[in-house]
Amino acid sequence: MRTSEENLVELIRSSGLQVEAVQGNEPGPSVDAAWRAMAGFGVEPSASFPLKGDLAGAHRLWLEHARRADVIGEDGTFLLTAVVTGSSGVGWVRVRLTDTADVSRLVDDQGRIEFIARSRAGDHICGITAEEYDYWIVALSL
Repeated sequence: MRTSEENLVELIRSSGLQVEAVQGNEPGPSVDAAWRAMAGFGVEPSASFPLKGDLAGAHRLWLEHARRADVIGEDGTFLLTAVVTGSSGVGWVRVRLTDTADVSRLVDDQGRIEFIARSRAGDHICGITAEEYDYWIVALSL
């Protein structure tokens, strides 16, 4: 039986991102803390796009906001989590952008894009979450 870590790493690799290491939840903020921040009362999206429709521009739109929010390092690395059973216990995975990366492939078991990217310093996050009718790109300082 596959572990939560194996499932998370496989999902990330399937998006075209290069997995460098599983970092865990230390140093923080933890995956749980980042999800709570994304779901916080009064959080507004930096951008949104329809839940149903063409997702071809999702990666480009997220990348624009993630770079603006200082989530992606100069070397193309950042920390990532996605919705996979047990992923909060696995913690953050250090990844690197590639020419074939496409975050629209980071889908949960309901076929929805759900992930958070975090700066390596831990002070910024930018993710995509599925809301009622739209995907929200949320960028926050922690």
